Amino acid sequence: MKTIFLYAIIAFIAAGCSALRPSVHEYTILPSTTPHVAITQPINATLKVSSTRSIPSLASTQLYYLKNTSRIDAYLYSKWSDSPSSMIDRSLTSSLQNRQLFATLLPATSSASADLILESELSAFYHRFSDDSKSEGFIDVTYRLIDSKTKKMIASKRFVILEPALSADAKGGVDALTKAVQHLSENITDWLEAVGKENLWIK
Repeated sequence: MKTIFLYAIIAFIAAGCSALRPSVHEYTILPSTTPHVAITQPINATLKVSSTRSIPSLASTQLYYLKNTSRIDAYLYSKWSDSPSSMIDRSLTSSLQNRQLFATLLPATSSASADLILESELSAFYHRFSDDSKSEGFIDVTYRLIDSKTKKMIASKRFVILEPALSADAKGGVDALTKAVQHLSENITDWLEAVGKENLWIK
């Protein structure tokens, strides 16, 4: 009888602790719905957007914040619905489609061949805090445009995007990083259009 009573107490305490534990909030970054003006003459080439590679820690769904330029921690009760790389890829693909920059746009999962390949490496995707307690969404990623036939790099550019956060919490970080991803996609699309003009693909 005492054993049963003891188990009942333990179960009651466990249930109470579970009820007091905050729920985990899951966030995502959706592609921007803002319409873009398509260019008058798209690049007559097929582009494949390769999956963005990232450092191991950013391959997870953890929502990280960065303090004192080197200390990285994850929010306990907030996380992403997908990896930062996947959310960036979706946003960029949507931006390229809206602008209709290339004659054909292929996802990384496609088995079809492409004239050009866009590779990328993600180095930072954090809610970054400065010494004066201000914070911002911080993205650091490098893109390379490759000629699939010659395997030579046509152009390369590093993008560092900073977007002020309105609050010093997980929600503030999510909102800032969402805006940063949208700006990143727009900047990459503009860069690819400029590369097209430089290489006489766009007249």
